[in-house]
Amino acid sequence: MTTNIQNILAGEYVEPIPRIAAVCHDIRARHPGRVLGFIYYGSSLRDMEDPDNMLDFYVIVDSYRKTHKNPIRMVLNKAFPPAVYYHEMEHQDGIKTTCKYSIMSLNGFERRCSPSAFLSVTWGRFSQPCVVLYPESEDVYNRIMAARETAIRRMAAQTAPLFDGRATSPKFWARGFLQSYRTELRPESSEGRAEEIVLRYEDRYAAIMTALYGAPDAEGYYTLPAGSKRAMKTKWFFRRLLGKPANAIRVLCSAATFEGGLPYVQHKLEKHSGVRIPVTKSQIKHPVLWSPVLFYKYWRKGAFR
Repeated sequence: MTTNIQNILAGEYVEPIPRIAAVCHDIRARHPGRVLGFIYYGSSLRDMEDPDNMLDFYVIVDSYRKTHKNPIRMVLNKAFPPAVYYHEMEHQDGIKTTCKYSIMSLNGFERRCSPSAFLSVTWGRFSQPCVVLYPESEDVYNRIMAARETAIRRMAAQTAPLFDGRATSPKFWARGFLQSYRTELRPESSEGRAEEIVLRYEDRYAAIMTALYGAPDAEGYYTLPAGSKRAMKTKWFFRRLLGKPANAIRVLCSAATFEGGLPYVQHKLEKHSGVRIPVTKSQIKHPVLWSPVLFYKYWRKGAFR
């Protein structure tokens, strides 16, 4: 049964331009028979025509074991999902498209959007605008959309107790996304980023708030369910405590998934934490083998705090 929230999400669909469709086709060919669908999100979705934007996808698959030819990648993907791949494609018009895509199983995506999922990296991200592309079946589409609704409800339930019973839609969602961003490796400007995203899609978030909590009052405030602010602040504290190391492990694991992976990871960690460490040729060649050492060095330098 389709809910009002799922109708709102379905209404966000945008038809991908040809070069984005071509990249999806190329990625599907790299993992033949395994791809169930794509979830397109991020800054390039907001500005699809800009060829300089790197595309961001979650690629939903049926099996980690059958998707990865490398057994180490399969184990890492299952233990620390998602696995991140890098892909470049040059089109007939000479434009080159770069893409970062994350592999996650459909079951794993549902679990990490569920009410029992503690860390917010998945349910926080997919509370934000995204579109489902090229699902293999109606059942796959419905499961992804249901998981997205669950993610939104999870985010709302973990945000509402942070307020004293009422909030406007922009303040509500900006507070929730800020808390989620703080559990990841992100620059200090996360607060401004959260507000920017919410204001860009203000009508969308207001519609979701009305679906969750009913119509706002004359001043634009929604009445929120009661909850313990102290208990919820404690939960978010522990998410920050656990989330940054978990995110760091995923970033380091991604060094094994594409050519030049470790320099990419260095760039990402330096951008988000200001920390950079020198690496050896052996570490560049065998990033998975050296990942515990690299993780310790970055931790000592304060990259994950």
